[in-house]
Amino acid sequence: RRAMTVDIFAAAEEAQRASCEGGSNDTQVLLVGAKQAGKSTLMRDFLGQTDDPKPTAALEYRFARRSAATGASSRVANLWELGGGTQLAELLRVVLMPAHLCRSTVGITLDMSSPNDALETLLFWLDAVRRHVDVCEAQLRADPNANAGALQSLKRRDGDVWEKHADAAAVRPMGVALLIFAHRWDLFEAAFPEPEAHKLATRALRYFAHLHGASLICCHHRDKQAMGSARSLLHKHAFGASPNLSPQLEHSRPVLAPAGADSLERIGPAPSLAGLADGDATAAWQAAFEARFPAAKRKEAADLSVVDAEQFAEDVIDELRRHKRGEVEQARRDARLRAQ
Repeated sequence: RRAMTVDIFAAAEEAQRASCEGGSNDTQVLLVGAKQAGKSTLMRDFLGQTDDPKPTAALEYRFARRSAATGASSRVANLWELGGGTQLAELLRVVLMPAHLCRSTVGITLDMSSPNDALETLLFWLDAVRRHVDVCEAQLRADPNANAGALQSLKRRDGDVWEKHADAAAVRPMGVALLIFAHRWDLFEAAFPEPEAHKLATRALRYFAHLHGASLICCHHRDKQAMGSARSLLHKHAFGASPNLSPQLEHSRPVLAPAGADSLERIGPAPSLAGLADGDATAAWQAAFEARFPAAKRKEAADLSVVDAEQFAEDVIDELRRHKRGEVEQARRDARLRAQ
């Protein structure tokens, strides 16, 4: 009997497509971000689970159901968590389908214990999600008659928040609801206790969130109030709830800026830097952030950050790696002996 190989991501994508074509009203919530940034912590807090999270392997799926009023069907939220840092961005296609963009939410999770990498992570996912959503919207517009409902839903959702906003001409909503979790904020505050560092970081994050039509929240798992606000944001987009979340834009406390609650005027201009041309606010904020929090050398691209390499063990490759490590250790011992 011949074994059959199954591409589980292709199977998941096909199941998602079937759900779209079947007219499902289920919502999609996808958490992406840096490795060990806190995606699993946020997801488990949302689900009310208290056991310790395990490392995410590739793309993980859960669901949550909310009972509806008598006579109405219950609401189902499909919950996805993408592991592996930035290396599996192509799996956005599994979750974000053209027909249900208007019912999809992406949460970008930043590890603020390493702010020098946080902005790089944010900019990567903003670009990756936008490029993917642009492709999805182009597919919808290619057949406007068949997709009139989906196109109208997208237009109505963005218009509800931004149509009368003072920055409507500058803001570019993503096409999916977007949440930015500046997680592990307590470690950021401990590493950078200066108020000016907090002010610069929060204003920069507020700028990028506002520019892309996103909600921003600074949180950490020991701050019950901030985690409660994060949970309420996820609940809103998963089940259509309307939480009463008051914006908190002062840098002296963890920021909470729901989409549409901030403004470019309140954020203000980026600090000026020598040699930077005037007029490009995005470049100015990126340069100011990177000057205060220099980017560290990344090693994510050098390893298999999706899951532990042992899950994909190959006997021959592993033996070669052990042999090479042995050679390196022997060379180090020889060098120490020569130095004596």
